[in-house]
Amino acid sequence: MPEKPIVFISCGQFTPEEIDLGNEIERFIREETPYEPYFAEQQNTLEGLVSNILSALHRAAAFIAIMHHRGTLTTPSGNPITRGSVWVEQELAICAFIHHILDRQVEVILYLQRGVTREGIRSQLRLKPVDFDSNNDVLEDLRIKVPRWELLASSTAPLIAHWEWKLLPDSTGDRHNYMFSVQLYNNSNALIEQWKAELWFPSSFIENADSRPTVYRTTSDIDYTADDKRIWPGASMQVFTLPYVVTNANWPGMMENADKIPKVRIRVSTANAQSWEEEISITDIEKF
Repeated sequence: MPEKPIVFISCGQFTPEEIDLGNEIERFIREETPYEPYFAEQQNTLEGLVSNILSALHRAAAFIAIMHHRGTLTTPSGNPITRGSVWVEQELAICAFIHHILDRQVEVILYLQRGVTREGIRSQLRLKPVDFDSNNDVLEDLRIKVPRWELLASSTAPLIAHWEWKLLPDSTGDRHNYMFSVQLYNNSNALIEQWKAELWFPSSFIENADSRPTVYRTTSDIDYTADDKRIWPGASMQVFTLPYVVTNANWPGMMENADKIPKVRIRVSTANAQSWEEEISITDIEKF
């Protein structure tokens, strides 16, 4: 059976009411949605933190955060502020890292007990928090928002790829020069030494390409020394950089037929595991 997308529930557990709210959200997600809830329990050991909370955050497709009052203090400027849960703040920061740095889509809903001050990383994120006065406010809002989600389970493949593209400074109005790069990422808890990476890129965007529809690139562990080929858990390794060009000659008509829009394809493989693949529309890696 395919793995269900995980919904990470970050809720305070300081009072019985807070614990009840976390349990109610967990029950709602499990019984009334196609998703798998994870109600984050506070961990007292590093092993428990890594194996439970951080692992669940890494695999989460959605993040529900509920911040309750944790007391009022006066800042050096003399202004009083009301703090929220430190645990929730930390988990939200990790979620932001996963979304912005690891480039993984994560649905986020943030609830603030009315009066909690906007501070820390929350003040920098483009989130529109929902103020609440009671547990029912949170549950009623979730029953509206969650059914709109179309979550996909995070990949459990041990080896995946992260990719990025950038517009180069020598571009002009009629000619946009880009660089596409691919990094392998060890998504497991074990060292990976046997691997293969493949890239197919539409040849019409590669200068001096031959007549074949795609330019093919491949590399594997045998192309590296014993030390350089190793990919440690949580580590990345760059394997491809490929320049490409978008001009008036290869772009016209691209948006008229979605089925014919060229796609970039990446496949990575490692021993004793299913290959990981992704297709990227050329329209997602250009600004022409």
